Amino acid sequence: MDRIRALVLAGVCGAALAACGGSNGTPSAEPDGGARKTPKSVLEQSAFASCADFKAYYANALAEEYFSGYAYNRNCFGCDPATLESVEFAQGDAVAAPSTPQDAPQREVTQTNTQEAGVDEADLIEASPDGQYLYVLRRESRELLVVDTGNLDDLQILTRISLSDSKQPTGMFLDSQTQRLVVLLTPDYVYYLHAPAVSDAGFADAAKSSIAPAYFEQATDVQFYDVSDPATPVLLETLSMDGQYLDARRIDDRVHLITQFGFPYPAALYNDATFNKLAYEDYPSAYADGDQARMDALTTDIRAHIESAVNALDVSALLPRLGTVASGQQTLACDHIQRPAISTRMGLLMISSINTDGSALSTLGTINNAWQLYASTNALYLSQHSGGWWFDPEQTQQTAIYRYDISSGSAIPDGLGVIDGWFGNRYQMSEFENHLRVVATEARPADEPGAAWVNHHHLSILSATSMALTGMVEDFVDVNEKPRETIRAARFVGDNAYVVTFEQIDPLFTFDLSDPTQPEKKGELEIPGFSTYMHPLGTDHLLTIGRNAGEGGIGTGRGFHLQIFDVSDLSAPQVIASSEPELDENDYAFSLAEHDPHAFTYSEVPILLSQNDQDGLLSLPVQIGSPAPERSLSGFMAMRIGINGSAGSIEEYARIDHKDSGEGDQGCPSDADELPPEGCNGFAPIIYNQPLRSVIINEQGPLLSSTSVLTLSSSYLKSLDASGDSPAERDSLDLRP
Repeated sequence: MDRIRALVLAGVCGAALAACGGSNGTPSAEPDGGARKTPKSVLEQSAFASCADFKAYYANALAEEYFSGYAYNRNCFGCDPATLESVEFAQGDAVAAPSTPQDAPQREVTQTNTQEAGVDEADLIEASPDGQYLYVLRRESRELLVVDTGNLDDLQILTRISLSDSKQPTGMFLDSQTQRLVVLLTPDYVYYLHAPAVSDAGFADAAKSSIAPAYFEQATDVQFYDVSDPATPVLLETLSMDGQYLDARRIDDRVHLITQFGFPYPAALYNDATFNKLAYEDYPSAYADGDQARMDALTTDIRAHIESAVNALDVSALLPRLGTVASGQQTLACDHIQRPAISTRMGLLMISSINTDGSALSTLGTINNAWQLYASTNALYLSQHSGGWWFDPEQTQQTAIYRYDISSGSAIPDGLGVIDGWFGNRYQMSEFENHLRVVATEARPADEPGAAWVNHHHLSILSATSMALTGMVEDFVDVNEKPRETIRAARFVGDNAYVVTFEQIDPLFTFDLSDPTQPEKKGELEIPGFSTYMHPLGTDHLLTIGRNAGEGGIGTGRGFHLQIFDVSDLSAPQVIASSEPELDENDYAFSLAEHDPHAFTYSEVPILLSQNDQDGLLSLPVQIGSPAPERSLSGFMAMRIGINGSAGSIEEYARIDHKDSGEGDQGCPSDADELPPEGCNGFAPIIYNQPLRSVIINEQGPLLSSTSVLTLSSSYLKSLDASGDSPAERDSLDLRP
């Protein structure tokens, strides 16, 4: 592998896999046709017996960084860019308003689009169940805003709360039952999200400390507010922790937070000239010469230097600290950390569970390079690709899926499953009726030397109790006809599954999973382009967003593409409606909802179109760049969605523009260096006043029903009356201080 290819692969692995490293030691499994699989037994985890046990494990893992080659060229054997497609998609849930007097309108308000019912995901906007109040996070000004939406013709900011001087809000949870709001804060710059597990970030002043401070120190804060009086939220507690925020879920009044911590690098090694010569000059030279005897001798010397530096440190200097204001900061205990038997890169994940009022914190650590979380109402699943546990040119692509029982409110290790292949996002996992279903792609070298990799796609079903494989559909894409297809979207709906792959044509695959021991591929539909998100409309239809094919069927089009699929007959899925924004040849349209699961907002609105209960309203953030100002848009598009059996319709209903008006109606920012015609052309809206989220409110009264769409950008909250055939603007609220 030449150096350029090695660096390219390393970049892909670092961004998409969270770590691509490990040991170059001999695997426990015998080669199978030139490829090795890691047995499940060595991936299973157990707690460190003592801090001495932890330090020994740490020293060995750090040494393997050098012997595996990771410390030199950031190599990543076996990684293939074409297999690392990562797309996010989501499902929205409408939450019914609480009971109200018969003579008052009843409101139904859309909430955060979540993957699973009952499992909340952090978002930038939260609505009270009655739609009376919106809680809005503004990243630009590091603020929490509370907006009174009781009168949709007169939106009012009740309060602004400054959240942090050094961290940005990244999401929040609203626990409406206890009237608590939980705000997540992370650094302006992500120093450690998919970085090497052992920090090589450099040090401020190594001479002042036996171990240098890492950039990810105290990286994550969580603030807990009482919002029983929305006009005056009260800060109850703050949780601070070393480590970078990865993901979180809320289930009832318990938040489960996943953070990554990079173990600090002993400063003594930076100052050890002998060690640096051994590790960075002598060993690479012996490796290049293929001098195994010299490599073995140098390995002993390098290990001795590392062990000496690690043993000289107090263990607290290597471990993260976390705690609330009430409890104080505590170092994570060694025996609260799980580790696998196999040598792995030293990435530490912390699963911290805490009540929505900031009480009852519990934390479990795991030596794990997982970067992806999936959650059901009673379990968390962390997935780690095989690139994260060792370097081995003959290692096949596998994924270890660790299950944690959270039914007691804290994460308890509860099993491990291993499948063939890797997958790019959490929507390729789903738990249903005590089974975990997973769609993955396994890239294998082609049979012919020098030929490209071949992608093999599998659907696996595991028992959620034992995490053992119960059933599988192997190679559901014909590798002889389509060796380079990549998965772009997946969706599990009850006993059914839907998968979209793409290279030049978009096949939609349908599966019957009613028998978890005998899952079956039922149908396949080929159409140009691909979908990135599939939203179930009942049990018989899917509403999707993605991209159409480009001119001549090559590449992708210039606008996003909406489609409705009839999947009532799994063996014969059909497209019954499709729509794209009208664009001129130099225009380009993008929607955040193509990749952000929380930007897709759908609500059933039966009053809109007909008597069909499936008629609804879809609101999407949309940015259209155009050299013609009148065609540019930085705002939202509302679409009417209609279904009548095997017929469907997608009709544009309204556009809500959020860009500022400037000279010549070019929509230039107020601080633009040059105004038209010299500067700020029609593409300017793409980069400011970013459209973010929508909330749809349906009011049902004794005499009148109405539908309103609230749209949020980085600068405005706008209200639109969507009750009739013609939309009407209600109010626009500037959110900027």
